[in-house]
Amino acid sequence: MTLGYQEPWDTQRRTDAGAAAIWRFGRVELDEHDRRLAVDGASVPLDRSGYDLLLCLVRRAGEVVAKEDLLRVGWPGRVVTENSLAKAIGRLRLALGDPDGECLRVVHGYGYRLVADVRALPTAVVASPAAGGHTQQPLAATVPAASPKRRHWWTPILVGSILIFAAIGVVHIGSRSAAPAIAVSPAAAQTEPTSSVAVLPFLDLSESQDQAYFSDGLADELLDSLSRLPQIHVVSRTSSFAFRGKDLDIPTIARKLNAQTVLEGSVRKSADRVRVTVQLIKAIDGYHVWSQTYDRPITELFAMQDEIVRAIVSALRIELLPEQRRELVRHATTNAEAYDEFLLAQQVFKDDETAHRRSIAHFQRAVALDPDFVDAWSGLADVLGHSGMYADSAAEGLAGKRRALEIIDRVIALVPDRSDGWKQRGVFRAAHWWNWSGAEEDLQRAVALSPADDEQALVELGRVRAAQGKLPEAIELELRATQINPHSGNAWTVMGYHHTALGQFERAHEVLTQGLRNVPLDEHARYYLGLGELLQGRAAAALPLFEDSAHVLRLTGMALAHHSLGDAAAADLDLRLLISRYGHILPYQAAEVYAWRGDRDKAFEWLDRAYELHDASFIYYKFDPLLRSLHDDSRYGVLLNKIGLQPADS
Repeated sequence: MTLGYQEPWDTQRRTDAGAAAIWRFGRVELDEHDRRLAVDGASVPLDRSGYDLLLCLVRRAGEVVAKEDLLRVGWPGRVVTENSLAKAIGRLRLALGDPDGECLRVVHGYGYRLVADVRALPTAVVASPAAGGHTQQPLAATVPAASPKRRHWWTPILVGSILIFAAIGVVHIGSRSAAPAIAVSPAAAQTEPTSSVAVLPFLDLSESQDQAYFSDGLADELLDSLSRLPQIHVVSRTSSFAFRGKDLDIPTIARKLNAQTVLEGSVRKSADRVRVTVQLIKAIDGYHVWSQTYDRPITELFAMQDEIVRAIVSALRIELLPEQRRELVRHATTNAEAYDEFLLAQQVFKDDETAHRRSIAHFQRAVALDPDFVDAWSGLADVLGHSGMYADSAAEGLAGKRRALEIIDRVIALVPDRSDGWKQRGVFRAAHWWNWSGAEEDLQRAVALSPADDEQALVELGRVRAAQGKLPEAIELELRATQINPHSGNAWTVMGYHHTALGQFERAHEVLTQGLRNVPLDEHARYYLGLGELLQGRAAAALPLFEDSAHVLRLTGMALAHHSLGDAAAADLDLRLLISRYGHILPYQAAEVYAWRGDRDKAFEWLDRAYELHDASFIYYKFDPLLRSLHDDSRYGVLLNKIGLQPADS
């Protein structure tokens, strides 16, 4: 018996005893003898931890390596946090030329996996005729890199959970079908659990074509649920939904998304019945791994999900323990009507920010039908505390923010182990109530509870640091967030604004442009690009960027640019529209315009209104480049103290 720590990789995966190996995959070569990494033939420097982590992952290519094992490999004998591991993985991805994590993948809640066709060229010690000594020469034989996957006790749960929501994704009216048909590829029964899934938008096949909210909602629920499962890489919604309406076959889509399987479906729903059809398709050949159709009354929606899970597990010939079966059939709500209201509320909020009042009504009906529907409560708090665009008066907007904080406290009490509630409360405490220490505590808790690939808590923590004047610290946190999720739009956009505030315009432009590549419709990124042009004295270049923003940002930017261009009539019109449409709920932006014009009294008049309303934009107050002309006014420091902040030089 061997006691103590052992290396987490299989000794069978290593080459002959005493012989170092050259490992190759794609454009990468890792030489154990020289401890050298080369990409496209060029040496790439790695620190000791990075090299040891990569070697471990290479030796176990295709397997999931637990975080605990990687921490011991990378930092033997030391106690380090998972943040250290996440940073090291981020650096490795950059070294490998894999910034998007398509090769070196995170496995939610568990660890990391190297997805590559790795070949090991063992080296033998042979005599060198020229030197009369010994050299290392690669042997001709290659050794397969992937050993059979280890089965874990939670594998049946994983496989069933992957597909539980898939089965409800496609709804279609019609009579109850006789026996649901299952089409299975020849090797389906022996297929290993899916490791990479792209969820395409579900089609709305309803007669009136008015159920897009339902089909999109189901696809979103599926994608979100899969993203929280261990050992599953889920392609981002932005990437997979970009193929909506594209005339491409499944293997082509899967290849573009680097997914092993694709989940697709269609929806037809009437007032009292749903028909669900969904299919999981292998990317390599287009075979159906699993496909089935169910027709049920809407009241049996959740029972139908349970039936689908049992069918999937049976098709995969996986036996579950009783507690595992119970785990598979848990639902966020068991009230089909509440679920429908929840989907409607989400769709209204996404489609039109000015329709927030309708979204609130749907969320309120959802929680009235199911008071324990946590996701609906969280959604309601988001709308109430978002921007107040539903409010007809300042008093109504402020009351909504107070109500939102009460709701978030309720959410945290219901699910204290979920990161979302802590993250949501941290944002609200900072943005509306200027409780900076409380916001820090909540967001640190959210970071600790977040899945390994969830970057948003780090972004929000960065915003709190920036609000306190700690812009370099904020940018460091946001950079970490982009390493965790390079596809994030928000992380790049927020970081770009903070670079702009520091006057680092070239870097800001690079970062904001990357944000737009990830999320082409992000109006904040365009506004911040315009702001950078304006601050550099290029108002003419800023104007089209501002015009391509949305809502309050568009009018704010245009008022700024037209003033700088000397077009007083256009600037006055922009400002009047800004105040008439948004002045009662977002007064801070009017203050920015007046400060840019040099009208200090008007600027502080509108800042006082923003203070009374607890305007969320005060999170920018200390570093806002549009307010710099106010810094030498005593009123600026008084207001800074009122929101719990100190002057920058204190």
